[in-house]
Amino acid sequence: MELLERKDAKEERKLPKNVRQIGEPGTGPKVLIEDYVYTYLHQMAKSNLTCIKTAVLVGRVEEEFGVYIQGAVEVDMGQEIKNWFTHEHWRDIFKEVQTWFEGQEVIGWYMANPGFPPVLTEEIRSLHARNFSKSIYTFFQTDVLDGEEVFYMRKEKGLAPLSGYYLYYEKNDPMQAYMSQKKGGMGIEPEGVLKDRAAARFRSAMQEKKEQTTQKKMMAFLYTSCMFLVMVILVIGITLVNNYDRMSNMETAIHQISESLEEEPQEAEEPTEAVMAVPANDGQEGVDDTPSMEEVVLQENQQAAIAEETQDEPAEEPEEAPKEEPAEEAVPEEVPEAAPQEEAAPEPQRYEIKKGDTLLEISRARYGTDDMVRRICELNGLDDGDIIYVGEIILLP
Repeated sequence: MELLERKDAKEERKLPKNVRQIGEPGTGPKVLIEDYVYTYLHQMAKSNLTCIKTAVLVGRVEEEFGVYIQGAVEVDMGQEIKNWFTHEHWRDIFKEVQTWFEGQEVIGWYMANPGFPPVLTEEIRSLHARNFSKSIYTFFQTDVLDGEEVFYMRKEKGLAPLSGYYLYYEKNDPMQAYMSQKKGGMGIEPEGVLKDRAAARFRSAMQEKKEQTTQKKMMAFLYTSCMFLVMVILVIGITLVNNYDRMSNMETAIHQISESLEEEPQEAEEPTEAVMAVPANDGQEGVDDTPSMEEVVLQENQQAAIAEETQDEPAEEPEEAPKEEPAEEAVPEEVPEAAPQEEAAPEPQRYEIKKGDTLLEISRARYGTDDMVRRICELNGLDDGDIIYVGEIILLP
């Protein structure tokens, strides 16, 4: 807290260090009430909830800051406000102040009316104006049943409520002695032990501040940790996304390469199919009737020539006996018959391998026999008939 100094009767006074703010005091003169005084006023109001309780506030005035309430003197002035603060009342008040709070001055007054909220009536305004003429004097009004309390101070337009005040803690021996006397010399506590409540409350306030500081540090640490974790998660997420994109691009590239590799063998096989289709058009191995008959006719002619030579016939006769004519006639007669078979021979067909296909099953399904497996292998240049791939195109004779 900022220290404000004032020299009064060659004594230097300072603002208390242990202060707790109640409400929003705002700017202008402020009210500071000592903790023992605050406690005594509330105890006095609760001691009898059926009547109005009044007291005079004493302390000191700091022109640059406000008023310090350091004590309170209970005054029984009755229940009629118009009869308050008579000469007899003031005589008793000054006597009590001189006895218990020597060196302090009257700086305001207090009123507790249980069950009635704090309200400034015209009667209270005029009473305050007559008996507390200085602008720095204060008025404290409470309702202990509803827990309402308001400090008032004179403003430009008259007595007006303050939005807040300060509660400060110090030893305050005069107020402790006055409270003990009011309890019949039993001290402040019932057992007669005078406790330093200010110190206890100060320790409690310091402990609360310490706990709040610890909580703030913990919250700051947790906030920093959370932010760090969020950053780590973001970095990991960005890294995973980048790696996923790279893997996707790599997978796409591998797929394109595999497709290009699959297309190249097919393009290389097409000329082979065309080349292999030529002998299939000339004649298949299964259609061998024409070449075999020509050989038979030639063999018969050779045998006839040999027989004639053995019979010692002139060597020139074989030239005259072209008994090959029947054979020649037979040959052209049969050749036209074979020609339609060659033209009718089916061209090799393209077949796409499906899942579960084998050359043996294809041969059985297409030709009704197992013997065409070898022909299919030869036609397609396959060394092993058991190795075929789904999607592969082969030629079928």
